[in-house]
Amino acid sequence: MKKRSRSLTVVAGVAAIVLTISACASDKSSSSSGGSGSSSGTIKVGVVLPFSGVQATIAGLEGQGVQTAIDEINAKGGIKGQKLEMVKADDQLSATQAATVMRDLNSKGVKLAVGGQTSDLCKAEAQAANRFGIIFIGAHCTSKTLVNPPVSPNFWMTGQLDTDLTRANGQALAALFPNVQTWDVFAYDQSVTRGFWTQTRDEISKVTGKEVVTNKEVYVPATATDFKTQLSAIASSQTGTKETRGLFLGVYGAGTTSFIQQARPLGLLDDYAVMAQTGVYWSTAVSLKGTAPPIYDVHEYFYSCQNNPTNTAFIADFKKVAGQLPDTGAYQGYMAIEMLSAAIAKAGSGDPTAVGKAMPGISAMTPTGETMTMDGTSHHADGPITTALLSGDTSAPENVSVTDCKTVLSSAIK
Repeated sequence: MKKRSRSLTVVAGVAAIVLTISACASDKSSSSSGGSGSSSGTIKVGVVLPFSGVQATIAGLEGQGVQTAIDEINAKGGIKGQKLEMVKADDQLSATQAATVMRDLNSKGVKLAVGGQTSDLCKAEAQAANRFGIIFIGAHCTSKTLVNPPVSPNFWMTGQLDTDLTRANGQALAALFPNVQTWDVFAYDQSVTRGFWTQTRDEISKVTGKEVVTNKEVYVPATATDFKTQLSAIASSQTGTKETRGLFLGVYGAGTTSFIQQARPLGLLDDYAVMAQTGVYWSTAVSLKGTAPPIYDVHEYFYSCQNNPTNTAFIADFKKVAGQLPDTGAYQGYMAIEMLSAAIAKAGSGDPTAVGKAMPGISAMTPTGETMTMDGTSHHADGPITTALLSGDTSAPENVSVTDCKTVLSSAIK
């Protein structure tokens, strides 16, 4: 929704000049090193995520998903005899770090990378990667502005589009909660997260044939954690009855955790017939140790919604790496590597030019039981989207129950 972009300033001006000079200076040295382009030995794969800071918990799971896929591939002998090696790169949740991160990866001989926790980060990192000749797969970004056409020639995206995520969520909410007529909104102040609500709202209206009424909309900075003033404003503006009210959340990770912790004393969590979210809720739900409020969530993967050999193996192997169940962020990291490995196998090496040419048409089986396929024109992969209700439950694994699952390919959402 796993993953949720930030309105961050993309590298420009002097930074762009420095980036260009650095790229020219370092490309020559890295191309002759035993990195991603080597025909023997180890293929290094950069993993670009905010491993420090407010979203470090989510990034940790995303990185462990990458490691799980790498471990599985290496245990089978690698790709044509070449093992994969993960190289972490902390972007600190800042688009202004894109040049530094990609330059550092390039200096280490890394020419293939995955990551990008938000759409703004994906854009900055994709553009920086292109300057260094690095193939970059956006695993967690969702904005349709990044693809078709792609934001850069070297950029490919396996994260599913926010427009498809919200449409799936809107359709499910309209079917399950037809009596909800008025919605409150609490979201990050970003174009993508604002769009989460407007797209969901429009889909509900399309399905029900009725205009959706918004009571109170509150948008907060992505770095904020103190919401007391905003939540008090929502609490004091309530209209109608509980049965006719819904709450839409356009936050994730630490934002969702802070919201719940501060909304609970105000009684807000009990004021709605449904709370819905587009984004990662699993890690927050687990952290609340059985007290997580029910939230209807949409993302690409929920571990218990599928029963097939691929998912069984993924869960078991992820537990070996992380000691816990995988969330959608872990799944996204895992699938980015699965798709990248398919391209490497098709190319016959980790050479970035060959891998880029091999990307169109590659496919991989996902733990959902659906196949992910990369489109060569849009540079975006058609993959599964899942809606489910997550609730605190001390009798369930990791104290979270997952029910009301529905999985469809994004291309099948009408």
